[in-house]
Amino acid sequence: MTTPTLKTERIILRPLKLSDAKEVFKNWATNPNVAKYMRWNTHQSIDETIEFLTSVEERINDDKNYDWGFTLKETGELIGSGGAYYNDNEGMFEIGYCIMEEQWNKGLTTEAAKAMVDFVINKLQQTEVYANCAWENINSGKILEKLGFAYTGDGEYKSFDEKRTFKSRNYHLTK
Repeated sequence: MTTPTLKTERIILRPLKLSDAKEVFKNWATNPNVAKYMRWNTHQSIDETIEFLTSVEERINDDKNYDWGFTLKETGELIGSGGAYYNDNEGMFEIGYCIMEEQWNKGLTTEAAKAMVDFVINKLQQTEVYANCAWENINSGKILEKLGFAYTGDGEYKSFDEKRTFKSRNYHLTK
């Protein structure tokens, strides 16, 4: 299935595209506070953002990877991104998200994450969804709990370049 556009009260979740590179780079990919607990590292050049978005565009029809950019309905500004990805180890889809620091603590990440969970459950007809967050990332854990995820234990995850390891809290949502 092609990654669809999803709408919430304040946000449009739409497929990311290569033409978003400057906005992604400026709004969050270069911010160390946003990247602190992410699997990806802070982007040092626009070329890294272009490489990321090229890979996202290549997967737009992949039934195991759904990537969205979060845009504010009111302004059209691209404020974050997230996705639902099939996690072979867990045997279910996993969600992940990030949002530019200026938009933190407004409920927008929760709103976007809820739309992604609803998509996995209702459109992909899955009965379980997985997520994890770094132990220190208390706010991400609160978002998951607001959405009905239950803490199921501890684990760890590594950055894509395997240079950083994070102790994590694992969460499952069962419908």
